[in-house]
Amino acid sequence: MRDEIDLAQRLAADLGRVEWANGEELRRIGRRRSRRAALSASLCVLLLFSGIWIAATRPFQQPAEQVDLFGAAGAPAVPEPVATTIGPQDPAWIPPEALLTPEDVAPGLIATDVSVDQNRPVGDWVLPVALCNTYATVPTYQGVYQFRRQQTVGYPPKVPGEPKTALSVLRQTVMRLPGDVSRQLVAEAVQLTKACPKYVADGTLSADDPTGLPKKVRTTHAWVLVDQGFAGDDSLLFQHRVTAMTGQRDADLGASAVLVIRVGDLVATVEQVGDEGPAVPLKLATRAAAWLCTAATPPC
Repeated sequence: MRDEIDLAQRLAADLGRVEWANGEELRRIGRRRSRRAALSASLCVLLLFSGIWIAATRPFQQPAEQVDLFGAAGAPAVPEPVATTIGPQDPAWIPPEALLTPEDVAPGLIATDVSVDQNRPVGDWVLPVALCNTYATVPTYQGVYQFRRQQTVGYPPKVPGEPKTALSVLRQTVMRLPGDVSRQLVAEAVQLTKACPKYVADGTLSADDPTGLPKKVRTTHAWVLVDQGFAGDDSLLFQHRVTAMTGQRDADLGASAVLVIRVGDLVATVEQVGDEGPAVPLKLATRAAAWLCTAATPPC
């Protein structure tokens, strides 16, 4: 019981120091280095429970294969280099120019953790709700994507050469899919949030603990479809909010905006930390769709 109370107090105290800021405030954060340390600690708590991003006290690292982020170990898998045979001359290739630039997000940001892979199962990549009890009731695509490119966008490391001192604010993934699968995935995302608007999962608290041991925490995930049909051929905006259930006191771990955008045979997801309202992610979606147009089939 005492552990539960202490955990709730630590979560509340840590998160209470954070304002999920707008774009201008994020730029101020970049200049206020002392503030970044506190915010990074809180972000790693939020990210641990996000189904799209890998949680750690470092920028997000997406493994080459789909990973259950809420498994018994509760620890992120270490990504391994993936050999690809698809190159710029191949129709399935996704060029770097098809993704958002750091300047699209905010001044002073850089792209990190850039990776590519091919011919992997899609799984629950679009909306990671596989632990929802009713997930299996929704028919989903069981095949593979042809090619995938991913990146993290954030501030440079506070300590040069130490990636874990950086502050990441956005994660983007773009996949090329065969036939009409891209359209199918967007429709699936809508159906999944109808089937799984709210569910409970187990996670591990990544904040520092006096005992040196990880703390297991049950979390409530809530998904809300905020808007649709605002960019590209298809587009969706979701809010993903996470609450830690500590027994005596629940702690709001904040929310992220999740965009799903389709242009031709390309589908992108963009997850941005913060709860700024729809204006910022909708503007970002317009830019993302424009970049997807440069690589989509058929051409825009």
